[in-house]
Amino acid sequence: LGRTDEEIQIVFDRHKSALYRLYNRELRSDPNLKGQMVLRMRIEPDGSVSLCVLHSSDMDAPQLSAQVVERVKTFDFGAKEVPAITILYPIDFLPAT
Repeated sequence: LGRTDEEIQIVFDRHKSALYRLYNRELRSDPNLKGQMVLRMRIEPDGSVSLCVLHSSDMDAPQLSAQVVERVKTFDFGAKEVPAITILYPIDFLPAT
């Protein structure tokens, strides 16, 4: 048994406002910016993120992508006696309506 999707989702939800702050800052210069980024990340047994890269994105926002990657590297998924896992994680960025 490893880390569940739900456990990973909870951590992302906890940090969602921080990621959206980065996104909302970009929206000021590009009000039509929206789409999905897929991150490839590796979560270690101690809960740290040892790897996070942009796997794909349909958004033309390299600066935002870089900021999101850097922020996700600081996430703590909590220590758990499980092997390290590498996952693809999609994040949707849509303007609030």
